[in-house]
Amino acid sequence: MSRYLMVRIAAVSLAILIGALALALWRAQFDVKREEVGAVETVRLFERLFALENGPRDGIEAQLSELERINASDNLRHIQLDLRDALGHALVAPRVNAPATGIERVFALLAPGIRSSRAESSGPWTLQRDDGELYVATLALNPASEQREALDNLVGMLGVLAGFAIAVLLAVYWTLKRALAPMQPILDAISHYERNDFSHRLPSLRLREMDTIGRALNHLATALGHAQDERRSLSLKLLTSQEEERARIARELHDEFGQALTAMRADALWLTHQTAAQPPTQAVARALAGHCERLHLGIRDLLRQLRPRELDTGAARVSLRRLLDDLVRSWRERPGQAVHLDLDCAIDETQLPDELALTLYRLTQEALTNAMRHAGATRVAIALRTTSDGAIEWQCEDDGVGIDSGDGAAQRGNGLAGMRERVWAHAGELDIERALAGVQRPGLRLRARFAAPTAGVPAR
Repeated sequence: MSRYLMVRIAAVSLAILIGALALALWRAQFDVKREEVGAVETVRLFERLFALENGPRDGIEAQLSELERINASDNLRHIQLDLRDALGHALVAPRVNAPATGIERVFALLAPGIRSSRAESSGPWTLQRDDGELYVATLALNPASEQREALDNLVGMLGVLAGFAIAVLLAVYWTLKRALAPMQPILDAISHYERNDFSHRLPSLRLREMDTIGRALNHLATALGHAQDERRSLSLKLLTSQEEERARIARELHDEFGQALTAMRADALWLTHQTAAQPPTQAVARALAGHCERLHLGIRDLLRQLRPRELDTGAARVSLRRLLDDLVRSWRERPGQAVHLDLDCAIDETQLPDELALTLYRLTQEALTNAMRHAGATRVAIALRTTSDGAIEWQCEDDGVGIDSGDGAAQRGNGLAGMRERVWAHAGELDIERALAGVQRPGLRLRARFAAPTAGVPAR
């Protein structure tokens, strides 16, 4: 990059230098031409004075008029004429210089020795015609033209320097903009990587250093993409292992505790009948039967949480809608339940993979548990839909107490961390936000989006 910058800055500087040289040559030609014109006017001035003294009488008015024109002209440089008759009347008055401008006053303050206020005169000379008429001519120094020329040269030099500085700045800006243009694709790539999109790749870049960075970022993206795919695969295997362990525990609970509790309930019922004549003993037997019944209901609810019965029916595929209906119904049928539950499952299940269907079920299960047990909600709404592009959107909204932040809630262990992990394992996105505006409690809205499922639905 350094070579690229130096070459272009040198080229631009050379172009500016050539332009400045051309301007300086033009200025030199202009100054030489002005000096030539001034010298010619000075010669004409002396020619007219000679003609005034030695020419015919009828040409006096013409000579005086021409002398007045030359004296008043800006072309006459460094000197000025004062011509009077024998009685002292002014025939050609010295030119009155224009008042100093603001720039000239500043220039005089910065360089006081340049602007001289004295105009030393030469003469007077007496011009006597043959007819006896006299004229008195006085030539005085007029520094105004030289001062203006010096000021013009200074302003011109400052203008050239300012133009050169501006041109250099523009050239450096243009060069740096061209040199750093490949940074934008690099920044775009980094933005993709920040969003965990490691499929983006940088093209070959013009500068060697930028191209090296681009190839390094591509290599890094490839490595991160492989690592992310491996982690997702491992996460899916872990979730599968968890489901298998849930199924095993559910079977153990059902086979061991279920049969034992059934036997205990039968024995307690037998004791109740056998102790009809012994009220205290019968009360204990009835209490024991009640304990067994509550324990049996608790284990049945735990079995439903560990493994829904529909998953163990042996069917090739189980409807997600039926799973969610059963889950919502189980919450509605709980004693003392006053929370209003809504379920809107407008989803196309024909191409829904079983792993994703189970993930949606677990997300709904965890969201309902949080809303019912921790949020103090009075209304919970669950919605699933298939978008126009085939993506799956899941949402759970409640009017509970809400949470301060998703990260803080995940650290407190209320299930959001597990939900995020499940959504991430399926390359989805989980958003956590306030549910409703204008209510006394902020509520909570959980929203997950999954890409359109690929063709082919594996069986459970």
